[in-house]
Amino acid sequence: MQILQAAVTGLPPKQPFVLALSDDPQGTGRLETLAGFMTNPAGAAIVNTVGPIRQVMQGDGAAPKRYLVIATGTPAQPGELVQVQTQP
Repeated sequence: MQILQAAVTGLPPKQPFVLALSDDPQGTGRLETLAGFMTNPAGAAIVNTVGPIRQVMQGDGAAPKRYLVIATGTPAQPGELVQVQTQP
């Protein structure tokens, strides 16, 4: 089991978002949801998730690069991307 903690800022306040992994550096394509969260009145959040994160990141074969992304919506229905990791 691994723990991932992300401090996010600069988002609209009191809105639902999803922290996910993307294969693409632009954040497009299939997203692997890690956690859903709601921003506070300042548009920020501390997001925690516990689980087999390393296995999700490595997949079945060779470990491709993955990029953290933040999308609007919920884990069941992620929406538009709002932030994409700039460094792998």
